[in-house]
Amino acid sequence: MNTRTAVSRAATAPARKALTLLALLTLSGAALAGCGSADSDDAGSSSPSPTATASAPSAAPSTSAAPSTPAAEPSTGAAAAGPAPCTAGTLSGAVEDVPGGATGGGVYRAMVLTNTSADDSCTLAGYPGVSYLDAAGTQVGAPAARTEGTQAVPVTLAPGQSAAAELQETVAQKYGECQVQPTASLLVYPPEDTASLTITYPSTGCLNQDIELLHIGVLQAR
Repeated sequence: MNTRTAVSRAATAPARKALTLLALLTLSGAALAGCGSADSDDAGSSSPSPTATASAPSAAPSTSAAPSTPAAEPSTGAAAAGPAPCTAGTLSGAVEDVPGGATGGGVYRAMVLTNTSADDSCTLAGYPGVSYLDAAGTQVGAPAARTEGTQAVPVTLAPGQSAAAELQETVAQKYGECQVQPTASLLVYPPEDTASLTITYPSTGCLNQDIELLHIGVLQAR
């Protein structure tokens, strides 16, 4: 090797090293940049999606159920069973003569009950309870016995209408043991009622509880 060649090689050696170092630095920078980009992409892909993380809204109230049926209104007694029974407070009474009603031992008359209500009908069915009363309002003798043989049928009375029952009265003096007592009226209980009304009816009764001077039949339409 001559002196010029040695000098040329000595001059170019540092230049090659510099180029090699520059190439290495360039490759290192590119690699680092690639890693950073990859990390950035990974970080972006791992971010939670708003749609995925949002909680599902609560279910809306169901409207498919049919509305409950309102309770039926209670039916009234009048609508279900017709007119209410007549009571003493809505009735007036009278005793009427019957043509041909007089007999040797007594007399037959009609005891009449009239609906005095201004607006409401009512119903009578069966036997009324009947007794003598003296002037002081005290019961005299036995209550009326029932005359059997006629079927009791409900009678509906509109305001002003009447029903009648046959009232049989035996002469008090017919009974020798009768303790005679003048009477002033009749105490009358309508069927199925615990209240009473009074009918003015002067007569003669017996104080004896075992003598039945009165007999009453079922109430019938007039």
